[in-house]
Amino acid sequence: MAERRRKITTKRRRTSLVMATWDVRSLVEDSGDARICRRGPICSETNVDRKADFLVTEIQKFGVDVVGLQETKWFGNDVWPLADGFTLLHSGRPLPRDGEPARRNEGVGILLNAAMSYSWQRGGSQWKAISSRIVTARLLIGAKGDKLPGGGKRLADFFLSVVSVYAPTSKAPPNVKCHFFDNLQAVIDSTDSRDALCILGDFNARVGSSGCDVAGRAGDDGPVWGRTLGQYGLGVCNQSGEVFCAAIVLISCL
Repeated sequence: MAERRRKITTKRRRTSLVMATWDVRSLVEDSGDARICRRGPICSETNVDRKADFLVTEIQKFGVDVVGLQETKWFGNDVWPLADGFTLLHSGRPLPRDGEPARRNEGVGILLNAAMSYSWQRGGSQWKAISSRIVTARLLIGAKGDKLPGGGKRLADFFLSVVSVYAPTSKAPPNVKCHFFDNLQAVIDSTDSRDALCILGDFNARVGSSGCDVAGRAGDDGPVWGRTLGQYGLGVCNQSGEVFCAAIVLISCL
């Protein structure tokens, strides 16, 4: 009987993955590579330093594995190796040609620590720069045959698809908003159904808490997504929030 009780109460060990999103507002440097700096020609070899190094240091303090970045305001679609084995997958506006105005805006990225960089490379280094507002990556978290924490071996590959987004503000033209959400929906639809999907980003939306009672249930005159939002929203849902809730079938974690 004692042996049976031990088997029942024994807890299986689990591994955790810490993910976050950060609107950095800008990672543009003063001089150096034209893709990431205000002044200077493109160098043959460029070390991404200062702001990017600070970014890595801050992420390490909190022990985060995967970070979605928004508003880097860098140009180009590139893979940037950073300090301590970190990798930044970046999607931005095209680098302007000579004589063209350098209008820096948007820019999104997925920052991977050393372990997740290995998972990304192990899974075939799969990533897509959809636009300056959307970037995706596919990580092999566990391969078939890998040992499981509780014993035994994994029977199939397990992938994690990560999407980092930066949505247009409420003042953006309607066609720009529609284009963004159409692209995001296409990304969701094209994701392998066997993958775990995580969308990180700044949707520039306020979903609010109106229409929900104290128990988190949708009110009679509230929105149909009231049960999803619960009671933890802030303020009143704005137009961008309505588009976010109505156009994309997501769970909003507030």
